[in-house]
Amino acid sequence: MGIENNNQCFVCGKQNPYGLQVNPEVKRAGAEVHIQCTPPKHMQGWKNILHGGIISTLLDEAITHIGIGTYDGPAVTAQLEVRFRNPAPTGVKLYVSAERIKTSRRLIEAKATVRLSDNTIIATATGKVMPVDESFAPTSSQE
Repeated sequence: MGIENNNQCFVCGKQNPYGLQVNPEVKRAGAEVHIQCTPPKHMQGWKNILHGGIISTLLDEAITHIGIGTYDGPAVTAQLEVRFRNPAPTGVKLYVSAERIKTSRRLIEAKATVRLSDNTIIATATGKVMPVDESFAPTSSQE
């Protein structure tokens, strides 16, 4: 199984009718990423509050795109640590930003933040991303 972008990613896939269909804006060769997203009400946890898994997913997407932009190719999350600070209402635009902290041959470290339009911080994250070798082929014992 190789790495293939079939445009079905839950977060950025334009062909996924159930996804968020965000458009990550990668700047400065992967040094920073910006995403704007208005998650729909059906992605709530508690009434009118966005589910924390969706917030984590947006942070993960921004950090992963730091890796994709830096390595100029496929990358995946190796580690993600999220800190929730405030609840996010559903149906409200969120602003996600990420920046590269450290680069090595095999790992990129980055940090990301989700904010509301008034700059209220919803959540922060730090993470590590690694490039994916195009010939990656997991065996059944790795799945």
